[in-house]
Amino acid sequence: MVRRVALAAALVAAMAAPSVASPLDLFGFGGRSPGLAGTGAATTTDYDAVYLNPAGLADTPRKRATVGGLAGDFRLELDGQPTATTSPRGLAIGGQVPMPLGGALKNRVGLGFGFYVPSEAINRARAPFPGTPTFVLLESRAFVVGLMVAVGVRVSPRWSVGVGVNSLAVLRGAIDVTIDGAGRITTQSEQRLLTRFAPIVGARWRRSATTDVALVVRAPSRSDYDITVTNDLGATLPVTLPLIHIAGTAQYDPLMVVAEGAWRPQPGLTLTGHLAWHRWSAFPRPTVNAVTGNPPQPALDFHDTAVPRVSVEYARPALGGTVAARAGYAFLWSPAPDQTRRETLYDNDRHELAAGLGLAWPGAAVPLHLDAWVQLHHLAFRRYQRDPDVIAPDRAHSTAGDIVVGGLTVGVDL
Repeated sequence: MVRRVALAAALVAAMAAPSVASPLDLFGFGGRSPGLAGTGAATTTDYDAVYLNPAGLADTPRKRATVGGLAGDFRLELDGQPTATTSPRGLAIGGQVPMPLGGALKNRVGLGFGFYVPSEAINRARAPFPGTPTFVLLESRAFVVGLMVAVGVRVSPRWSVGVGVNSLAVLRGAIDVTIDGAGRITTQSEQRLLTRFAPIVGARWRRSATTDVALVVRAPSRSDYDITVTNDLGATLPVTLPLIHIAGTAQYDPLMVVAEGAWRPQPGLTLTGHLAWHRWSAFPRPTVNAVTGNPPQPALDFHDTAVPRVSVEYARPALGGTVAARAGYAFLWSPAPDQTRRETLYDNDRHELAAGLGLAWPGAAVPLHLDAWVQLHHLAFRRYQRDPDVIAPDRAHSTAGDIVVGGLTVGVDL
C-alpha cells in the first residue's frame, strides 16, 4: 500500500503543467533572431517580436504565416562522463497581421502570435533528491510549451510601444488515500490547471534613419506543481503516515530587462549591441521538502547576471530576391554559486556562437521567406570542491560540455 501511495504521488509530480519561455531564453525565438545570438529587439518586425519586443509589430508590413522547427544535441559532461540528457526537438508556429484600422490608428497597429511546442514532452519536471548532481538550468528547460500574443502601436514617427503576454499553466491538486466500505485501500485524486500570465513590455526609438534603440522588460515566467497527499489510514496501519507535499518549480525564466541598439552604417549592413539583466537571485527551489519533519533546505544563493550579445547582419539583392547572412556571439555568466556543500545544482558559464541565413522573395507569385540558423553553446569547464566538514572531499565534481542546436522556418505572405 505504501508503494501504491508513493507511486501515485510520483506520477502526479511528473505531470507538471505546461509553461513557457525557457526554450526562448536558451535559443531565442523565430528564424532570424537565433542566428543573431538572440538579438533583434531593436530591428524585428516579424512574429518573433511577440517575445523579442512587441513594439516591433507596429511596423509589420504584411500578413505572414510561418512554421518551422528546431533540433539540438546536448553533450553535457559530469566528471568527464556524458550525461543522459535528452536532446530537444520542437515545432514553432507564428504569424503577424497589420491591423486594418482607420483614422488616427491607420497603419500604426500590428498584432502577432507565436507558439513553440516541444516534440518529446509537453513539459518536463525533474525533481532530484537533494545532493543528486543535476544541470539545473539546462536539463529540462528546452521542454516547455510557449504560447504568446502581442500588439504593437506606433505612437509617433520615432516611437513605438508594445505589450505581449506569455500564457502558462500551474498544476494544483490533491491525492486522498482512504479505506472503502469493503476494506480496500483506494485513492481519489483531483488536479486543476490554473492559468498564469507573464507580461512582456517593449519600446523602440528611431533615433535616426540609421539607428534604432529598444528597451524591453520581460516578467518572470514560472511553471509550478503543488500536489498534497493526505490519508486517513491511522486506524488501519500500525504507524501514522504523514502528509506528503510534492511541490516545486518545473520551469523558470527570470525577470529580464533588455537594452539594445542597432546601427546601419551602410545599406544592408546592421550591427547590433545588446545587454540584458537577468534576476536569477529570485530563482526558486526546484523541489521543496516533501514532509514537514525534514530539515530546512539552505538558501540557493543564485545571483543576478548581465548578458552581453553582439551580432552582424548583411543583406543584399540576390537570387531574384534578398539574401541575408547573420552571425552573433553571447556570453552567459552562470548565476549558480560554487556548490561547496551538499547541494549539487550545477551550471556553467557559456559561450554562444550563432550563424544564420535568410532568403526572401516578397515580390514572387508565392512570396516566401526562408530562415535557417545554427548555434554552438560551449560550457566552460568548472570544478566544484566540496566542504570537507560537510561532505567527503572526494565528492568533488567537474562539469563541462557543448550544446549544438539549429532550426529552419518557412514563412508565406498572405
